[in-house]
Amino acid sequence: MSVAGGRGSHVFLVRSSLQYLLATALAADRRVQTQQACRMLFLPDLLEPGLFRRAEQGWVESPFERVVFVEPRIGSGAIRRALNAELAHARPLSLTVFNDREEAGQTALIAAARHFPDAQRYCAEDGAQAYTGFGYRAHGATTRLRQTLRLGPRWQDVRVLGTHPLVQQFVALHPGLLRPELRNRPVQAFPTAALESPALRSLAAALCAGSGFDAASVPAGATLLTLSHSSYGARNPEYRQMIAACAARLAGRAGNFFVKYHPREAEPDYLDLCARAQQIARTLPVECLYLMLRDRPLTVIGGMSTTLLTAGLLMPKVRCAALVHASATGDTWDRQLLEALHITPLADVAAIGDYIGAGLP
Repeated sequence: MSVAGGRGSHVFLVRSSLQYLLATALAADRRVQTQQACRMLFLPDLLEPGLFRRAEQGWVESPFERVVFVEPRIGSGAIRRALNAELAHARPLSLTVFNDREEAGQTALIAAARHFPDAQRYCAEDGAQAYTGFGYRAHGATTRLRQTLRLGPRWQDVRVLGTHPLVQQFVALHPGLLRPELRNRPVQAFPTAALESPALRSLAAALCAGSGFDAASVPAGATLLTLSHSSYGARNPEYRQMIAACAARLAGRAGNFFVKYHPREAEPDYLDLCARAQQIARTLPVECLYLMLRDRPLTVIGGMSTTLLTAGLLMPKVRCAALVHASATGDTWDRQLLEALHITPLADVAAIGDYIGAGLP
């Protein structure tokens, strides 16, 4: 690949499927704006990372000069050494991480600050946590000591993603809606136009093909339940009851009722939905689904998660509803956020029935 602008590249550290897609959009925009090379370091935290690796082989519109796969099972010490070596080879012009709490993200930030101080250091949003009051618990004394010995004095016990002192700018899809801890820091708006780039569309098409999803199978007017991980269901019993109410209201809609389990969900069907609805491959990032279905009106219902934030952004004709329940543990969204994103809150069975009924053909 011939790249103008001198040596070095813009580096993106990616772990999840959403991060992979957002990094692609950011890299596509960066290539257009600077004509400089982009490189991805892919350290997957996925059930099936092979889906992305296979899609990459035929990805002719890729904005990356190179996608480096870092095997996640080699151990933390080997991962740190691999990341440091790849950063030294890439000579970053900028570094973007999506999680500055995890060891991998902090390893990259510390290495970039030490060896490439002129490289701009970004943390891009990794979903709904940027807009809620959720905070991680503080690490215990043993963990703090261990991580300081591993990474040095610049390791931080980050409680809110994006607040590590080495992060120079936070990249947000909705800057005006950010939680106070992030809103008061340097913020850069995510280039939303890049979500329609050929690079991202071609990646979405390759991932859909690799997972066996045919966009033509989802008709206009269909309803999609995007399901939270079983760990969320375990700590929020009312969420399970509300999903059951949705399924009961949608029963009998053959060909118009779809469910999408979380990409890291290991349980086969913990909500007992697959006998009543068509299941979309859980390994397929839901954002790929949205990109391929943006031309038709659909209804998306889910828990208070990132899948709802991206649905409205990627599908101009969508109706979105959030299941709001009293047992929510740290996932509450305020009404201002819901109104700004055109997400309808559904707080009980009656509201669910009315909302679904209003959207039925």
